[in-house]
Amino acid sequence: MTSGRRPFREFDDSYDAESLRLARRVIRGLSLTMRHVVLAPGSRSAPLAYALAEAEQLGVLDVHMRIDERSAAFTALGLAMSTGQPAGVVTTSGTAAGNLLPAVMEADMAGIPLVVITADRPESLHGTGANQTVWQQGMFAGRVRDELHIDQSFIAEGQVRLEPESRDDMLAAETQAALLVRAAVTATARSAPGPVHLNIGFADPLVPEEVPTPQAGIQRWARKGVIPAQERERLYQQARSGSVSPAEQLEAAALGERLGFDSEPLQPTAGSSDQPSADAQQTIDDAAHEPVTRTLFVMGHGAQREAVDFAVRTGHPMLAEPTSGARWSDLGAIQAYRLLLQAPRGSAGEQLVAQTERVVVVGRPTLTRPVQRLIARQDIEVLHYAPGAEPWHDHRLPRRIITDLRELAGLTGTAAAGWRQAWQDAGLAAQRVIDAVLREDEQEHSAPSSVRAAQFVAETVRTPLLLGSSSVIRDVDLTAVLTRSLPGSAGTQSLDGAGPGGRPRAVYALRGLAGIDGNLSAASGVALAAGERITALVGDLTFLHDVNALLLPSTEQVPQLDIVVINDGGGAIFDQLEHGAVGRRSGQAESVERLFGTPQDVDIEALADAYHHEYYFAETLQELGEALAHPDDRLGMRIIEVRTDRVGLRDLHQRISERVAEL
Repeated sequence: MTSGRRPFREFDDSYDAESLRLARRVIRGLSLTMRHVVLAPGSRSAPLAYALAEAEQLGVLDVHMRIDERSAAFTALGLAMSTGQPAGVVTTSGTAAGNLLPAVMEADMAGIPLVVITADRPESLHGTGANQTVWQQGMFAGRVRDELHIDQSFIAEGQVRLEPESRDDMLAAETQAALLVRAAVTATARSAPGPVHLNIGFADPLVPEEVPTPQAGIQRWARKGVIPAQERERLYQQARSGSVSPAEQLEAAALGERLGFDSEPLQPTAGSSDQPSADAQQTIDDAAHEPVTRTLFVMGHGAQREAVDFAVRTGHPMLAEPTSGARWSDLGAIQAYRLLLQAPRGSAGEQLVAQTERVVVVGRPTLTRPVQRLIARQDIEVLHYAPGAEPWHDHRLPRRIITDLRELAGLTGTAAAGWRQAWQDAGLAAQRVIDAVLREDEQEHSAPSSVRAAQFVAETVRTPLLLGSSSVIRDVDLTAVLTRSLPGSAGTQSLDGAGPGGRPRAVYALRGLAGIDGNLSAASGVALAAGERITALVGDLTFLHDVNALLLPSTEQVPQLDIVVINDGGGAIFDQLEHGAVGRRSGQAESVERLFGTPQDVDIEALADAYHHEYYFAETLQELGEALAHPDDRLGMRIIEVRTDRVGLRDLHQRISERVAEL
């Protein structure tokens, strides 16, 4: 395809290798909405590496080097989780690209805008036995919102232009890259934000040419949307509170203007400030005129802010998971809700469940089977509030979906008098039992259990918190009373989590697929983006599964990260499932322990020393509290180990359940 129009040239690098020129245009398009890129070293991706280094020197984006590709991908995932903006990961060809799949799967199911960029051999080398060459086009099909393949040969064929002929030239490489990122952040009625894949076939030479004259040094070829510092901070605060992301704002404004799309600035959803929007407030006021009901709100991971506001202001009790944004104690979320849902006949919990007329699910609940049994009941109307597309379900979701808050208000109205208070009283009574049993167990064994250690960390730490998958997040969900106050923000909390100091506390977790891989790397990404200390609370297997997150090139910024490892020597969660009962059958204990417990005796202190990170061993909760105190007084990455015994965990949980059942 040819055109008689003159190139629209803003800089001249015509002296350089074509691979470098293509890489610069791709980065130029990506950087309109992307501020962080994680790069794993490789030869075929060298043009991208050189271009990224130039862009970083120009102040357009930050580049983070990682040696392991899987860790690099989850680090980028954490960067995107923290900022709400797209974050990229770049690898060379071959198995390096395959290592990105776990992070892509998590980003897909969690709706995180991860931009996966894989270098490839040119198409002329495919099928010839060329080294490190595999068909990478479409390798993430079905898990990405969009994918784009650019081969360097497309330039000569006229399918891609290095020099755009106008600011909206759709054949320009930078425009195609920008449009791809747009797909990562676009939310529609049918599609949620999520990962995208860019595959680029580079041909030799892969290194830049020498600069012909001193005046032809690094030109200002890279660019970014210009956002004043105050506006950038406002966008980041919105992203942390779960409302409109910076990426959405940039996509609607800077990118829309760049590509010639008509767009209006996006407004934050209700709940991004202390007061709901005018429309949301009117909906809440209207709900007061609707029928009074006994409705339960189940707040799962990523629950919409406006639904949390609605439930709080209309008096409906909330059964809230730690990453729902609704679990904070000042919002009155129901403590120990799992135990109330499984309470025996005649108990206070069972009577409350029996009185429930309707259940509204918001977000994605994944942590407890009692909740799954509740929302699967046929004798209770179960609704699902989802104003936009959600990546984890389709038409097979077995409950009615409500997309409009007004419609929801018409169905739920306001809560019956005393309805929320009855649930709160039952939850607080159960919480007192939990606390008492955990104290008794600690005194009996002269050491805290893993459940008590997880509760203590979640309730004590005042930094943003990432909860590891498996047992840890479930222990926190069962036992912890979460508060949002941070140092310097004491006082009344607003619904978005910010106190007078304006510092909201956030709780993160990888709940898209809830795997134990990548948790430490994701926490590193969150810390790098946030620019403050983060605490990651993980089990020993989760820690060991992502130990390459500790592997940082000596040139790189070390994340401000405390990793608390609850080390019980294996996989504790399986003993709480059906496998624990099997293990108590005659002759089955050894087999179940081997197959599911996967016992390990790794020296975590030696690992920390090998990677040159600070190590702290906490034998008591007092020592653990001292280790977590004053987070602003330390630098770099630190590993805090708490050793516990998982042998009696099943009995401990049974004792808690029995004592709560007596209420």
